[in-house]
Amino acid sequence: MKEVKRLELVVESGVSERFFDALDSLGLSYRTVIPDIYGKGRRGARGGDPFSTFDNTYILVAVSPDRLGGVVETLRPVLDLVGGMCLISDAQSVSD
Repeated sequence: MKEVKRLELVVESGVSERFFDALDSLGLSYRTVIPDIYGKGRRGARGGDPFSTFDNTYILVAVSPDRLGGVVETLRPVLDLVGGMCLISDAQSVSD
């Protein structure tokens, strides 16, 4: 097994491409994306309504610990501009 950082993003679906572009620019093109999730945060309830224009998208990425600083530096301005949640935790990857 290999030590990795688990990077989880919850962002409004309408701006998710900005995060995909940022991750791609870092060479982090492997990710899991779950569209149309819902929850409640500082901006109130989001998603869960079939007619909502404020659905959220969940993005999961495994990041090498030595690359984490650069990833955070790249994502923070996007998060500051459009909002969202980013969580980072320790994880173990079974595959290389």
